[in-house]
Parts: sequence; structure tokens; C-alpha cells
Amino acid sequence: MVMTGIHITAMVLKNFGRISFSMRHFTQPYLWKRFSSKTSDVTTGVVIIGDEILTGRTKDTNTPYLIKKLNDSGLKISKISVVPDDIDSIANEVSELSQKCTVVLTSGGIGPTHDDVTYEAVAKACGESLVINEELYNGFRAYFGSKADKNPAVIKHSSIPQSATLLFGTDKYGNRIKFPLVVVKNIYMLPGVPTILERAFDTFKSNFFLHNKPLQVKNIFLSIDEFSVTPILNDAVKLFEGHVKFGSYPTFTENYYKVKLTLEAIDEVWVDKAYSYFEQRLPPNSIVTLKKNVLESASDKMLALTMNHSVLQTAVSVTERVLEKYLPSEICICFNGGKDCTALLHLVYCCVQKKNPNDWNNIPILYVKTGETFHEIDRFIESSVKTYNLNLITIDGNLKDSFQIFLQMHPKAKAVFMGSRKGDPGIENLDHICETDKNWPSVMRILPILHWSYSDVWFFIRSLQIPYCTLYDRGYTSLGIRSQTTQNPALLVADVKGFRLYNPAYMLKDVNEERKSRL
Repeated sequence: MVMTGIHITAMVLKNFGRISFSMRHFTQPYLWKRFSSKTSDVTTGVVIIGDEILTGRTKDTNTPYLIKKLNDSGLKISKISVVPDDIDSIANEVSELSQKCTVVLTSGGIGPTHDDVTYEAVAKACGESLVINEELYNGFRAYFGSKADKNPAVIKHSSIPQSATLLFGTDKYGNRIKFPLVVVKNIYMLPGVPTILERAFDTFKSNFFLHNKPLQVKNIFLSIDEFSVTPILNDAVKLFEGHVKFGSYPTFTENYYKVKLTLEAIDEVWVDKAYSYFEQRLPPNSIVTLKKNVLESASDKMLALTMNHSVLQTAVSVTERVLEKYLPSEICICFNGGKDCTALLHLVYCCVQKKNPNDWNNIPILYVKTGETFHEIDRFIESSVKTYNLNLITIDGNLKDSFQIFLQMHPKAKAVFMGSRKGDPGIENLDHICETDKNWPSVMRILPILHWSYSDVWFFIRSLQIPYCTLYDRGYTSLGIRSQTTQNPALLVADVKGFRLYNPAYMLKDVNEERKSRL
């Protein structure tokens, strides 16, 4: 006998929690009572099932997916559990969440093999037995043909809790999907395979669709530390209690903010009120407006920044002149993750994008790895490769020998962009465009930022919110070999029992002390 559900369509008036929704296939009367309450009471419990998740053999991508989709749909997540392929463990978790939450989603354990025990576990949690569902069995038979007859795998996969309901979704063409989502009471059993789970979630959502607004979230990024914002945050929690939920998340790996505050509410009006409260109470200029994508319209932003700065304009002019003279295959950019090379990389990138974006992938980026490097530098270079889509070539050794090796690999190369500035050792008598020394491999050195000061470099980087190595935020002003590089004593703020606190590099007052980071 095919089990069918009771079809209920409910519309809840706005003054009963401002929520309206359509629901079908509910078999338990207590669910209606739950849904007639406030939107914030519509809660979800998620149970991720699988030994492979707990052992780390399989990466869990379903949890992040469900978190995003449930929040986007306005469903509050009460709890997420990860349990093994064990009937009692699954049954206990599902039973508990089924009583506490409006709806429960399980993921995994609904296949035909011995370790697929979700149907049996849910049946136990609901005090039911497993029965062969005729509609489900016939679906497998139609798909597999005669191979399905008396096949224990098909029989197992067709055996579901007695009161279960089958929900059939549709594909992008409007055709009914062959294999349904199985539901018992308020428990929706989703597959574990990510692509199939996503289709099953669409079926769940179409049969359990909330027309209320999703959770309203606004972030505030702060340049001050968490200790400084805590008193203001505590006052806000009391003032907006019951209306806004706050979160505070410090970070030590971001260049442009120290704390992220999150404001969450059902009603956007309350989020806006809380945001205005922080605007009024926080110290001036402590709220940071982050650029969503540093490379979006990068050329236009850079040119606008350099418009009133002659030394920056000169760097652009030198770069554009070189790009006109040489083909992309004849150019190389030196990049070692330092602040000067970071500014240079962005400068050349913007100029190439303005001239011809397709040229960028044909320009090799040379990283000469000399001696022991900082892990932070290595991670930053890896992230830069992704950010700028770099054609990176790494060579271990000193600069001179590495150039020779590079030119053997790229014999067409004629011009090398370098982030050298006046004040660097051996740079005093060089021009923006000059040949290498006689005892070096023959190539033209291009030095666009040659006349930039220390302050110019940081003005360029910070104004455009260009990502840079986090070591500079910890008091390093000039980076070299790890064993020969230290934090700059000129930036020391406090030294308490051996714990030292430094200002970031861009706050160095006397630029002549830049190289105090080098031993």
C-alpha cells in the first residue's frame, strides 16, 4: 500500500507573527501548533550521518550548504550534529531534535548498503516499523528493470517507516524527479551525496516554503580591537534585547579590520537601528568600509588615486611606456611578497588591464626564494597567486643566479619589473629604466616606484585596500631572510613580562627607521 500524506495549506495572518506559508504532507497535529507561533520559533535541527565524516575520510560539504540555504530561507538553525552510522545514535539524536525543533533534516545513510541505516533509525525514533513502500519499489523497478526483482538492495532501499510520505520534486524542465524525498512526521531524510542532496533540498523547500523574510544580517568591520568595543557592545545587547542578536569576531589575519560585528534580526528596521547606534557610539573613523573586490575596476581606482600625486603618476607613466615597447612574453615581474613588490604588482596589473587584459596571463611572475622565508610570506604569495591569477615561477637561490636560470627558461624576456626604491642598497644611482650591471645577466631593469617614499608605498596600498603580508601588521617594516629580520623597535607599544605589542608598519613616523627590521 502506498502511504500518502495529509495535505494542509495554511495561511497565517500577519498579526500572528507576520508569517504566511504553504505546507503539505504533515501527518502530526502538533506541527500546526508550532507553525502558528512567531517566525523566530520556526527552528531546524540538522543531523549529518556517516562514519566517513567523523573519521575525516570524506570532507563534509553538506553542512555549509545547508547552513546557507536554511538561513536564506528564514529557517533558524537550532543545532547541527554529526553522528556515526549507528542506529541508536541516529535514533536518539533525531528523537531529541524532532521534539525540540519545528523540522529536522538528516543527511546521508539512505542507500542500499549495510551501513545505510537512517530509515531504520528514524523508524525506531518514531516507534514505527519498516515496510516496503510500493510506489518507491515500483520506481526502482521501472529504473532498473528486471534486475530489481527480489534484489535485496532494492528491497532495503524501498523499506521506509510505516507512516512515511514521499515528496516528488521537479527538475529544471518541470519533469517529476524519479526518486522522492522521504518524510516522517517533521523529519526530512536527505541523501548524503552533495549533488543529490541539493536537489532533495529544493524538493523540501518547495513543499515547506516560508514566505516570511529571511534573516536580516548586517556586518560592521572595525579598525579598533575587541577590548575597545566591548563596553559599547554590552550596552547594545541590553538595549536591543529580544530584537537583535549580536556577534563579535576578532581577527588577526586581516589587513583592514580587527573585529567584525554581526547584527541579526527578523526585521530589517531593528538591524538599521542597531547599526545607527554603533555609528553614534563608536570612535570616529573606526568603522571600515571594505571593498568587496579589490580588482573590480582596479585600473580606474588606481588612476583616480594617482591623479594628484606626481610621483605615483610617474610610476604609471613608466609602466605604460614599457608595456607599449615590449610584448607580454618579453616582460617579467619580480615578486617576493614584500610591501614594495606588492605595490608594484598591483600597479603593473592595473596598467595591463587598461591596455589589454588578455596580456596578463602571458606575463611570468618571478619569485626568487632566497634562504629561509617566513611562513606568512609563503601563505601571502599563495593567496596572491589566486587573487591576481599569477603565472608564478619560483626559483630557489640568490637573485643573480636565479635571473640566469629564469632567462634560460624564458629566452625572450627583455625587461624585468622590480620593486626597488631609492634608499635600498645599491640603488642610489639607478634610473627608472636601466640595464643590469655588466656582471649580471643582460636584461632591462624597470623600476617604476624608484622615487616612492616609504609613506608613498603605504598610501598606495592602504588607499586601494590591496592585500599585503600580515607581518607588516605585527611591527615588521622591511622583510628579508627570516633569521635576519625582526620587528621594528620604533613601533613597540608595550612590553609586559616579555609580551610585546607593536604598531603596524604603516604607522612608522620616522621613515628613515624603515630598515631597523633588518639585523
